[in-house]
Amino acid sequence: MYFPWKLRMVLAASHLRGQHARKTDMRTWTTAAPLAVIAPAVGTLAASRNAVAVQAELQGLYDEDSAAALQFFTPQDVDGFHSVFCTEDWFFLDTAGHCHAWSEMREQAAKQLTEPHALSIAQPINKVSLTRNGTTAMVTVTTVRGITDDEGRYGKKGARHTLTESTKYRDSWVQVGNGWKQQSREQIGRSSQRLDQPENLGR
Repeated sequence: MYFPWKLRMVLAASHLRGQHARKTDMRTWTTAAPLAVIAPAVGTLAASRNAVAVQAELQGLYDEDSAAALQFFTPQDVDGFHSVFCTEDWFFLDTAGHCHAWSEMREQAAKQLTEPHALSIAQPINKVSLTRNGTTAMVTVTTVRGITDDEGRYGKKGARHTLTESTKYRDSWVQVGNGWKQQSREQIGRSSQRLDQPENLGR
């Protein structure tokens, strides 16, 4: 659309003006072409920077969550942190697609407090995707526990082991004020477990 109109202007003008018009048009084209390429790239870069900033903020929250979980000893500890970390309508989606409210998941969290205490918990973010209402984070939760094999399930009775369990989740986050709160957690696939070589109890 631009070039036919420009061509008519050249034919109507003098030869000198036609040459000038063609040079001006070429300068306009050579300037506009790089801008046309750069503009989307700048937009992509800005979005990328936003995603990077959000991932850094969320990773900080995951690290706080992991550190706090190591200090949970009572159901009240879990309740207190959940109220700060999650929205009131938080829910968990299992691998079968069934939705579980916090009231149901709280019972499981309370039961986990009776299991061998975790030695470490890590929740590195694998990917962050910005959404209209917030963001979605893909994370892998890895929990390491020290266990004593009293029943000999893994070999010699009384041997001590380090059990590492990893589970992938898709977490949904929404902004609340100047911060973030987790709105849901969906488990992706089954958990994987790895058992180290046993050690003698006497060591």
